[in-house]
Amino acid sequence: MALVHLDQRQLHLKIVYYGPGFGGKTTNLMHLHNRIPPHLRGQWVALKSEEDRTLYFDFLPLNLGSGSGFQTRIHLYTVPGQVRFRRSRLVMLRDVDGIIFVADSHPNRLHANEDSLKDLEMNLVELGLDLTKMPKVFQLNKRDLDPKTPEQVMRRSLGVGENPCFHAVANQGRGVLETLKTMTKMVLRELTPAP
Repeated sequence: MALVHLDQRQLHLKIVYYGPGFGGKTTNLMHLHNRIPPHLRGQWVALKSEEDRTLYFDFLPLNLGSGSGFQTRIHLYTVPGQVRFRRSRLVMLRDVDGIIFVADSHPNRLHANEDSLKDLEMNLVELGLDLTKMPKVFQLNKRDLDPKTPEQVMRRSLGVGENPCFHAVANQGRGVLETLKTMTKMVLRELTPAP
């Protein structure tokens, strides 16, 4: 849920990158951090485990400026994909405005993608939220793999339907910015009252 500071004329949005471990969530944020000019982004915060895996979250605040008279800041988070960190993922989903689901295109990871999506749905239900009613974008990452899971198989498996879906190679930056731009537009559209 967007946080509005009327006295400071600030709008804060929370977007969470969700998906299986090793799927490319942190790689997405790393690319954004490296590409966005320092005056438009905040500090990168990452908590790593002993195995150099994302332990709790990655956090990257972005400043979109003040086109609406409000300073808009997007707070980007990733969650740990490992099963043992379910409670951490639940905490990170509180007050979320939009979800970017990063799916791994490796053929052996289809079930991990499905399991992660089910975990997302369960966590949102526990928070009183419904994935079908919230802004979401799917990113099919690692599309440079050979072999890779066919797009139609992934779309069907994840129930993408009419939701935006992007091909990506996050470690090369392909599809990363497009995914975030679409998600940001969707979240801002949700907040704009209908005429």
